[in-house]
Amino acid sequence: MKHNSVLWALLLLWCCVQDTRAQIEYDIVYVRQARFGDVVNTTWPEIFHPARMDPGADLMLLHPDGSEEVLVNCEICGVTDPVISFDAQWVYYSLFHDLSPGSLNGQRGDLPHQGADIFRLNLYTRVIEQLTFGEFTPNTGAGNWDESNPLNPGSQYNRLGYGILNLGPMPLPEGRLAFTSNRNGFVPTKGFTNPTLQLFVMDVDGSNIEAIAPMTIGSALHPTILNDGRLMFSSYEAQGIRDRRLWGIWTIQPDGRRWEPLVSAMTSPNAFHFMTQNSAGEVIVEQYYNLNNNGFGALFKMPLEVPQGTSGFGSPFPSQNPSIEQTVSQSIGLQPFQMSFTPWGYEAVTPMTHPGDSAAPVGDNNGDRVGKFTQPSAAPGNDLLVVWTPGPANDLNRPTTIPYYDGGLYVIENSDQIWQPEDLVLIKNDPDYNEAWPRAVVPWRAIHGDVEPASLAWLPNDGSDHPSLEPGSPYGLVGSSSLYKRDTFPGRGDSDFAGLDPFNTSENRSSSNWDWQGADAGVYQDSDIWAVRIVGMEPNTDRRYGPDAAHHGTATDFYNFANERLRIMGEIPVRKFNQDGSPVLDAEGQPDTSFLVKIPADTPFTFQTIDRKGMVLNMSQTWHQVRPGEMRADCGGCHAHSQQPLEFASTAAALPAYTIADLAAMTPMVTRDETGANGLDDIPQAMVDVEFFQDIRPILQNHCVSCHNGTQQAGQLDLADHSLDDDLPGDYRRLARDESAQFGYPPVIGNGVWRQTNASRYIRKFQSRRSLLTWKLFGERLDGWTNADHPTESVPGDATTLPQGANPNDADLDYIATSEHPAGGLPGLSMADKMTVARWIDLGAPIDLSVIRGSPGMGWFLDDLKPTLTISQPRINFNAGLVNLIRLGMADGNSGLDMSTLSVMADFTVNGRPANNELGDLLVNTSDGVYELALSQPVPVDDLERHVRAEVADVQGNITRVDVRFYTSDPDIIFTDDFEP
Repeated sequence: MKHNSVLWALLLLWCCVQDTRAQIEYDIVYVRQARFGDVVNTTWPEIFHPARMDPGADLMLLHPDGSEEVLVNCEICGVTDPVISFDAQWVYYSLFHDLSPGSLNGQRGDLPHQGADIFRLNLYTRVIEQLTFGEFTPNTGAGNWDESNPLNPGSQYNRLGYGILNLGPMPLPEGRLAFTSNRNGFVPTKGFTNPTLQLFVMDVDGSNIEAIAPMTIGSALHPTILNDGRLMFSSYEAQGIRDRRLWGIWTIQPDGRRWEPLVSAMTSPNAFHFMTQNSAGEVIVEQYYNLNNNGFGALFKMPLEVPQGTSGFGSPFPSQNPSIEQTVSQSIGLQPFQMSFTPWGYEAVTPMTHPGDSAAPVGDNNGDRVGKFTQPSAAPGNDLLVVWTPGPANDLNRPTTIPYYDGGLYVIENSDQIWQPEDLVLIKNDPDYNEAWPRAVVPWRAIHGDVEPASLAWLPNDGSDHPSLEPGSPYGLVGSSSLYKRDTFPGRGDSDFAGLDPFNTSENRSSSNWDWQGADAGVYQDSDIWAVRIVGMEPNTDRRYGPDAAHHGTATDFYNFANERLRIMGEIPVRKFNQDGSPVLDAEGQPDTSFLVKIPADTPFTFQTIDRKGMVLNMSQTWHQVRPGEMRADCGGCHAHSQQPLEFASTAAALPAYTIADLAAMTPMVTRDETGANGLDDIPQAMVDVEFFQDIRPILQNHCVSCHNGTQQAGQLDLADHSLDDDLPGDYRRLARDESAQFGYPPVIGNGVWRQTNASRYIRKFQSRRSLLTWKLFGERLDGWTNADHPTESVPGDATTLPQGANPNDADLDYIATSEHPAGGLPGLSMADKMTVARWIDLGAPIDLSVIRGSPGMGWFLDDLKPTLTISQPRINFNAGLVNLIRLGMADGNSGLDMSTLSVMADFTVNGRPANNELGDLLVNTSDGVYELALSQPVPVDDLERHVRAEVADVQGNITRVDVRFYTSDPDIIFTDDFEP
């Protein structure tokens, strides 16, 4: 009876919406997915599992009269991610080849063995063309791979155990296509999504493919074109020790340049995903709680254009941002929320519901839940096509899950706010199916007024960005105008700890610091800022199967707090002084802290601001990149989302006399002598590692073990214990992996564990300034507080010895000088060794486990990043001028190039050498990383397709291959085929 009454109520609600059926005048492409009734859940792709869905998802074409056709009929396959071409002649989509239960890898999140590929279907002829074919391009130095078979090659090979996923196709101007793919074989640094999907662009025939965002080490979903030519995409933002559920929306040019946040990932634990742009130019985005909502949540919109002189984002403090309307429960009504860095003009489209991890609220009829939304798509007349489901739209019993999803297609007219389901205009909702992914079959012009989006220049790399970047350079420049102009502090925190995270509280989510917004390591002043550290970052190849597989089912043979290799590319002092010793000031009257450095392009990196001791003051917990020949110094500050930017051109680093540090050739490292004077030491290598066995254990053995051993155990700390537990030695576990407080003095909070960012009693993750270990070594408290600022137990670990009336949640640790650890530092320990320990903590306390696990060389020190290789001449596709030069740029940010592996070939005669013969020996090194081959005769101007192919490996053995397809005549010939109407 309960099921029948729920169904009857839903039918009444559906009929109410049915009375206002949309009178659409255009066809709609959509996906018809399985539905199993009200009491059985369904699976929709979303950020937690972008490659999982129920089999049998068909591609459909719905006509204005209500009739429809099946375009792609699936039984075991499944269609997803449809999108219409700019001329409305094609529908692009992704197809999972086999989603039947026996074709999924249950050990890898049910990823399909056969993967997914991108297709396009001509809406006039119904001819289908396959565009991708499961291409696999792993890091060949990070395992032994059969590049033709990621699934089940011979036993001598590593293997993924699942197929290659080519998803999210998005047409671009000039016959190109953006998409996401896991073809590089990476897994995210954190396990809340699977696998790592990265951004690629190719011609629609599969030529000229390029990875445009090597920085997407976490994952990226659904590139979506804006009318101004940029791509929006959803970005997994769980770098460092940020919450593993964070997704934001970024924009990027189709060639990978000029990326920036559009909606920042500052709303843990909700994510931003699915987006579109309406006729008015507004961006509509969805926010939802991952995993438990099947991708359903609430919709919001914002203008792209921000008034001149206005910051694009609000304050890092939520309370200083505008209130955004939502309804969580009927009894309470509107419960507006505030979030850090709210985009200017941001407002709710669907305030009748909410994006959170509970059932949708009950509506005005006191019976039916108002449901949630997903997959918005622009339509003519500023209308918005959406998928809406009535009911709770949540998979947890909060307070109900029934009825389960019944997704249907609806119109939100004029993109107006929706306050009740009756405001929606029904297109189609068959209770036997879930309808998804509505796409209006109309030309781009019908929605946006232009024939197609703006066509942005493709990776010019012509030397125009900066004089130090020669044409064809494999490098880029990165810098900032100021480290003072920053929004690094947390938006929410404990007033007793200056708004930062408490030392060790049993209270959940007491601060956003380091968790989702803000990353300040203790209390400090801007005057403490001394230098910026550039940190190289590498992905994690999925080596969970095969002869040299990582141990215990993990993908990596190392451990650190971020589960990601972080290496020092350089430390750049930013203080500048006049001849009289006074500080150089910037245009805003602050000390000039601008900088500019040169790094290998396509090498992910991040920033750490450091003090005079080389300790982290704050950290940018996200991935960055520059493309070949690109200069990025326009951020206007240090995470300065909410502030008007300081123009880089006005700073000292922009002057011709400024010395640009070349981090590809040298690693500058800040030094400090025993008197406190700072210097700089240039290490002649591309990156510097600081690792436990190599750098930290020798310091412990030479200076600490004599007191901290199994016999004396000074401070109940035994650093002589090298026994292994889960492959981690005892000395390491006590210092850097003791959150459960298994060793030594326990914490005083009631649950008896080390929480917040504590790795143990001695180390705070990425925060050497707040770590007891460094206090002991440096002989001073370093976190900006004093012992008197917070209560501390008089007997270590004994909560009963806290000062009377003290709250254990407010307690911290004190530094008290002793004869063994006197003020001024541990006797006999050099300043260089102290700074090494601090750097180790600030890089996440890395330890190489490869030798312990029997896979030497495949752990922390593995170079898991391909070299940079770019061909800037000839240009891809049409070349307007004579092609009389082949120009390549090559670099590598870690192990270095193995030039013996360089190969260059052309499928046409070059300087007397027949087609497809080796040309590498003819290259001339003309500038840093740039090699040229002058053609004795220009390439003829004709309609032939030609290719230049190059490849090179680094010392690790990772190979990069580039294949440039080009023409010398009218480019209109390039994309003609047999499928035009």
